[in-house]
Formats: sequence, structure tokens, C-alpha cells
Amino acid sequence: MLKLSNLTQILIALFFSFSCQSQKTPEKISVQIPTIGQEATSIWRTINDINFLESQGYRIHLPKDSLIDSLVKKSKHGKFGNDDFPLIYQLLESKIYNPQAYQLVLDKVQAKTDLINGMIQEIEKSKDQWNWNFKSFEAYPIVFTLYGTGGSYDPDSGVVTLFTTPKGEFTKYDAPEYTIIHEIVHMGIEESIVQKYQLSHGLKERLVDIVITLMFGELLPEYKIQNMGDATIDEYLTRKEDLEHLTSIIEDYRDKN
Repeated sequence: MLKLSNLTQILIALFFSFSCQSQKTPEKISVQIPTIGQEATSIWRTINDINFLESQGYRIHLPKDSLIDSLVKKSKHGKFGNDDFPLIYQLLESKIYNPQAYQLVLDKVQAKTDLINGMIQEIEKSKDQWNWNFKSFEAYPIVFTLYGTGGSYDPDSGVVTLFTTPKGEFTKYDAPEYTIIHEIVHMGIEESIVQKYQLSHGLKERLVDIVITLMFGELLPEYKIQNMGDATIDEYLTRKEDLEHLTSIIEDYRDKN
């Protein structure tokens, strides 16, 4: 057997190194413990939207404090606003905020980043066949919160806010990937589908659930279809291939309902 030269060995090693790197799933997810300001913002937004959240049946998490109770009452009477934010910030800073409360959820999400990155990559590959624009982001920062509902999203920045507890628990699911991918799909359809066709809240939620079950039913076997969703769209979307013509399907649905 011929002995490979040192140069040849180096070139082969570099080739395999490059090949492995090129096949690695791109890192899209980053996780971070929230600042006091971010947690104050979560609480402020929740109180500001309290009437809507309660009307939709969301389970709401807020600090147990007399100040928060008074601000909730104020919001329900339409008198809550930006001037109340410093009060929330001061409450967290003086009595409540503890960065150690997020350590368990940090560990859980970091353990699932490969799975979540893989699902994002699958969306990126599939959307080339779609006749609509799924909005993607270079990165999806995951910010934890002890307050609010199960999760929320910022369609302008790609930030996902994930509710947890100091015990590392989540709303509805035992694992974080379910809620995270739910919020990512929300952001993806916000402009080109939800806003374009002015979908109701119930129809928007149902559409997100359908997209996830069609694309990731095997990876997310415990995914739950929400009761609040509008089920009249179900018969129009039954196969993964239907997502290729989503705008046509939405237009057909809208004409018949």
C-alpha cells in the first residue's frame, strides 16, 4: 500500500472537516436569562392586555403583590399606561427579581437547541416550494419570563418570550420546543398570511397549529390543537403539500365562509 504524503493527509483531513461543518445544522436559537427591564416589560404588557387575555381564556401569571392587583384593576378600567412601568420595575428590583430562578429552564432549552434548529432548517428548505413568504430571521433569541401567558413573539425582531417557573415548568407542555416552534410559526405567517387576509385570532391560532402538525407531527407527538382555534379551516389543509398553495387555500376558504 502506498504511503500518503503529509500534504495529502492534511488535505483529506481539511476536506472531511469542511464537509462535517457544512452538514451541521445552522445555529438559529440563542437563550438568555431576562433582565429586570425585560421582566418588567412582560408584566406591563400582560397587564395592559388583561381584558383581551381573559376574554380569550388564557391562563395569566403575574407576581402576587398588592401593587400588581391595583394595576390590573386600573387596566380593566382603561387607566393603565406607560407611567405605570417604573412602578413595576421598582417592585421587581426591590422585592422579586432573582436571576437564579431561570437556571432550570436555561438547561432545558439548551438541551433542545439541536431539535429546534433542525425544525427551523426544515421550514427554510420547505418554503422554497411555497407560493407565499414565510418570514424568517437570522436568529431567534429565546427570552424567559416568569409572567404572562405560555409564550409570545415579536414579529419585528424574531424574539420569542417563553413562560416558565422557577421549577423549570412550562404551560401545556413538559418540554420547551413545543411552545418555541409555535411562536416561530406565528412570526412566519404574520405578515404574508394573517395581516394580508386579516385573519381572526381564532383562525390565526388554528392555522399555526395546523402548520406545525403537518410539518412536525412525528417530532412533536404531544402537540395539542388549541380549543380556541377556528376549526372550519381544517378540511382545507390536510396534507403537508397543501402548504405550498396556502394563499390560494386561504382565499378559497374566505370566499366560502
